[in-house]
Amino acid sequence: MHFFPSGPCRSGISSYNILQMDRFRRCALVLLLVCAVTKTARAQDTILQLTFAGDIMVHTANYLTADYPEIYRSIAPLLRKDDLSFANLEFPVDPSRAYSSYPRFNGTPEYLQAAVEAGVEVFSLANNHAFDQGRDGVFQTLLVLSKMGEQSYHRLYAGGIRGNLRKPFEPVEIRCRGVRIGFLAVCQMVNVPMPHFYVHIVDYRNRRHRETFLPLIQEIAPRYDLFILSYHGGREYSRRPEEAKMAFFERLLEAGVDIIWGHHPHVVQPHRLVEREEGRGLIMPSTGNLISGMMIGVNPEEPDQDLAWTSDSALWLVTVRIQQDRAAVQRVSPVSIANCRNGRGEIFIDTLPGVARRALSEDWLNYYRERAALMYHSLREEGGPSVMERQPARIVLNKR
Repeated sequence: MHFFPSGPCRSGISSYNILQMDRFRRCALVLLLVCAVTKTARAQDTILQLTFAGDIMVHTANYLTADYPEIYRSIAPLLRKDDLSFANLEFPVDPSRAYSSYPRFNGTPEYLQAAVEAGVEVFSLANNHAFDQGRDGVFQTLLVLSKMGEQSYHRLYAGGIRGNLRKPFEPVEIRCRGVRIGFLAVCQMVNVPMPHFYVHIVDYRNRRHRETFLPLIQEIAPRYDLFILSYHGGREYSRRPEEAKMAFFERLLEAGVDIIWGHHPHVVQPHRLVEREEGRGLIMPSTGNLISGMMIGVNPEEPDQDLAWTSDSALWLVTVRIQQDRAAVQRVSPVSIANCRNGRGEIFIDTLPGVARRALSEDWLNYYRERAALMYHSLREEGGPSVMERQPARIVLNKR
């Protein structure tokens, strides 16, 4: 939006004399030089702390939670102390319709507001459930987020869907600590057929999609100091990414993407740091679930069951250095988190060490102790000792 001064404009310039115009030019030149020097200084050495989380789901167990802010209370300090926090919003929000769960989700503004208040600033909206409520669901989701952004203590950003078919899908520009960030969100497919492309679809298995999207990235990525791509796709519940998906991601890094933030499998997949001439890039094929109701069927006596991997994930704390217009990932520090239930059956997020402070039964404490060890070794394997230096979470059983 542009704001223009009131009153006549055309007569204003003609009223200046030559001396006034010369002074104006000099002031403008000084201002431009100051801005250029400031931008250069910032670009030379700026450190950003970013947090990437997985899917925010709204299963029935999540919707029935009495206190939505309580879901995020344990991790909110981590989300609030960084520069930006990212999460995938895997449901539309249409207040004109009733809540609905799988297979066609519809969340509520109150449920979304809890994530905003916890510290999430950037939402990916491109996912397979984005069109669950049709075109109206797309419009309403954008409207709800816009209103929340006006009322929030921090600015909100979202990408991946559009309400106006005449507007092309473009990166969302984020200005943070003098750094110009480009954020683009795409997904492999949607569950409900679309009459038009309201959701940004890029199927890594489709050759035409790949060969169209890669040149686009080559064109737009250089406009930003840091370029982040959100990708929702791949095989669900697979703890290893498909070779074709990783090959596509590697080509995207070559094309100019600095960080690829993936989701959809609902489980964590190994991340990869990639050395490049322009600076180290990062691929996170899948960041798992941030919050969901999938743990309802988990048996505490089977900590290594497949379903258990949908209930544990991580907050990926990523340190990025922007120097001389080049972005390089300096460090990746995954913080293990878990979905856990209280006595009423409500599901909350906590760090795995934090679970020990909850009033859980001995069988569940045993379960989380085993899960902590499994997640520790999984994250070591994903990042290696150089980026994962934390010790396994110690959960001390409360002998009652």
